[in-house]
Amino acid sequence: MDYWQQLVFVGSITLPVFSLVFIGIWLKWRNKIDDDFTVKSSYIVFNLALPVLMFAAIVRTDIAQIGNPRLIIFALAMALLSFAFLWFGSRTFIADRKNLGVFVQGCFRSNLGILGLAFCVTTFSQEGLAVGALLLAVITPLYNILSIYALTHAASEDSTLNGWLLLKGVITNPLIVAILLALPFAYWQVSLPDVIMRSIDYLAAMTLPLALICIGGSLSVQALKQTQRLSWAAVIIKLLLMPVVVAVLAYLIGFRGVELGCLILMFGSPTAAASFVMVRSIGGNHTLAANIIALTTLISLFSISIAIYLLKVFALI
Repeated sequence: MDYWQQLVFVGSITLPVFSLVFIGIWLKWRNKIDDDFTVKSSYIVFNLALPVLMFAAIVRTDIAQIGNPRLIIFALAMALLSFAFLWFGSRTFIADRKNLGVFVQGCFRSNLGILGLAFCVTTFSQEGLAVGALLLAVITPLYNILSIYALTHAASEDSTLNGWLLLKGVITNPLIVAILLALPFAYWQVSLPDVIMRSIDYLAAMTLPLALICIGGSLSVQALKQTQRLSWAAVIIKLLLMPVVVAVLAYLIGFRGVELGCLILMFGSPTAAASFVMVRSIGGNHTLAANIIALTTLISLFSISIAIYLLKVFALI
């Protein structure tokens, strides 16, 4: 496969996904969608469509066959270490507590359920779906726990952690509920009736388009000028530093092929769209959250393309 063929391959993966973000930007520019649409649509995505998508992906995966403990431990360790580094490092230069938790979440929380899984599937087909769904299942609960801690702890002057609030936020999170419901079906390979799966697939199919249109519609150029430093710092950390660190460590440990590729695509994906909904519901700086999501999503068009291109050129996948 020559360089032009590889560029076409990369474009076939990334361009269809990111075209939806540009549609959201265009619709907002034409005043066809507004903040009210974004809020209501984000609620539907976070509480219904995305959990259904995750459920559908996991129930079709044979967890017992692909459950690589080394992969799971590495992914969890990377999530924890990235959060710890960002949490303690960011406190030294972010004075406004309203921005601290939003910035930390924007830097470490990847868009696993929408873009990450989509890139894994389009790059590695069914095998990518299996590995991506496994990473999604084990990392998402941790992401939610750390996000709730960062957002609530940063916004409060109280240095103690409200364990009950944290536990309640985790066990009532629609994404975690969907994962827990799907895992038994996946582990014991219990097949649901076709009529149920078709209904699930119809609902899951709207997740990616609606979520990405909302991301495009959330981009605020005026607000971006007010939080430019933090927004661009998040872009550098999320799309450059984090995937490079994960790629180097994963390679040194011995991951290759689909596992290496999925780890890089998952951790190198832009900031999760669900983080905007969480920030807004808690009362944080949702404008900063939206700008980080939009910027990382737009720029990841190039960073993810470069990552896939390099993996192909050096025959790592």
